[in-house]
Amino acid sequence: MGFWSFYFLGKLYLYFRGFIRIDFILNILFIGLLIIPIPKKIMFRRPLKAARFFISLVLALLLLWHDSWLPPLFDSMIFLNQQGIPSKEYVYRFIMGFFNPREVAALSAILAFFILLQYFIRLTPLVIIILLIVPIREFGQPVGEIDRYVDSFYKAESARIIRFDKTKRDNSNFDIVMLHICSLSWDDMKEAGLEDHPIFKQFDYLFTNFNSVTSYSNPSAIRLLRANCGQQRHDALYNDAPKECNLLEGLRAEGYETYFALNHDGIYGDFAGEVKRLGHLDQPFLPKALPVQAYSFDGAPIYDNYTQLERIWKVRQESNSKRTAIYYNTISLHDGVHWAEDKDWWKKDKRMENYKEFAQELLGDITRFFDLLRSSERDIVVLFVPEHGMALRGSSIQAPVLRDIPLPQITRVPVGIKLIRKGSPHAPVHQQVISGPTSYLSLSYMLKVFLEENPFETDGFTTKEFTDKIPQTDFAAENQGVQLTKKGTDWFLYGKEKQWIAVPANAIK
Repeated sequence: MGFWSFYFLGKLYLYFRGFIRIDFILNILFIGLLIIPIPKKIMFRRPLKAARFFISLVLALLLLWHDSWLPPLFDSMIFLNQQGIPSKEYVYRFIMGFFNPREVAALSAILAFFILLQYFIRLTPLVIIILLIVPIREFGQPVGEIDRYVDSFYKAESARIIRFDKTKRDNSNFDIVMLHICSLSWDDMKEAGLEDHPIFKQFDYLFTNFNSVTSYSNPSAIRLLRANCGQQRHDALYNDAPKECNLLEGLRAEGYETYFALNHDGIYGDFAGEVKRLGHLDQPFLPKALPVQAYSFDGAPIYDNYTQLERIWKVRQESNSKRTAIYYNTISLHDGVHWAEDKDWWKKDKRMENYKEFAQELLGDITRFFDLLRSSERDIVVLFVPEHGMALRGSSIQAPVLRDIPLPQITRVPVGIKLIRKGSPHAPVHQQVISGPTSYLSLSYMLKVFLEENPFETDGFTTKEFTDKIPQTDFAAENQGVQLTKKGTDWFLYGKEKQWIAVPANAIK
């Protein structure tokens, strides 16, 4: 195979490091194509050799993509076509972020070893022998067992539902504010050195093992807005759900006036339209006539969070409703967001610096918003719920900021519930930490309990007995065409191979 031996040795190195998978059958067939001899006396031998090299080069690139953990190439093209093409500056920085100096050095060493070794032995048999380790290594993975386990999980989830009790609605005249935040996970906070930010100490209830299930904005918003029912499969999110599953419909039945606000135009991925339709939201309150604070990766404007929150709260204050519920969405932390005045952001390797700046700005704005809520002389329940993480660190199977595979370091997000009591602006917080595995159903349960017995009139929600009753949800994460689950101590992925495969241990952080 000549130089092609290096291609396979390099891939085998990446395979054993966990950076790619290897489709044994396709790689053996490719080797077969490469070693078929072209007779010396055949007509047009040189053009045939050139044609085979060109075809082999294309096949090698396609096979490398196929063996990678990246989504199918065709699906990626469809996704970009549906969601919209990011700016050329963002694409440039994204590509540059793929390079790993350590692995490039290792592959360079393999190339040098290959150049030296090819003078002494034939490398083709060695490549085939090493390649045979792949099916032996993967033999006996419990594929059928994982299928049954996941089916059982979703069957159990389909039976879980939270129904609000309408008999005590007059006892609970408090407002609800849901802050839905893009790109904020515990792993991101740790990487940015912000895991101990003061805001996390302000919550009465802090969920440290909350699974957002998905790593994209639209499905995350739909899941939050359908929190009354157990975890759904990804495809089911885009079908009409029973009315009883919808969180805002349940609150409206309790006499709540509802609002939908955001700090962006909601156009990318049709976020505002899709979430409004599938989550039964109101017409969005857009940040019009505000100065642009930043720009998104696609060039869309992003606005100051505090100013937009202040505006929607003013609208609420002018309402005569006894109780209101606000859903607010912000994308200030999304990868590629850059300050309006920073024209050369894409040329600089300062993703971490940018993220930390925007995170501190956002968390500071929310802290100021808490102060504004305290001054309003109303009882308010605030839900702080990140959509998913940004994937600042990446992993062995997925480069930084890629989120196709919903790894736990992306979907484990810091969720907090804050009770703001009228007349007690500086009341001490006796924080309850919920460390068990939870998801959206736990938030719906908390609101149900608060509606039934006003948390601002009792101290009965500060005991371990209460927190132990909060519904738990085993880990299962999912994007379109991709599922990730944990069984025991092992992790399994269902993706483009259309079967469950074990995830390398070093991919989970």
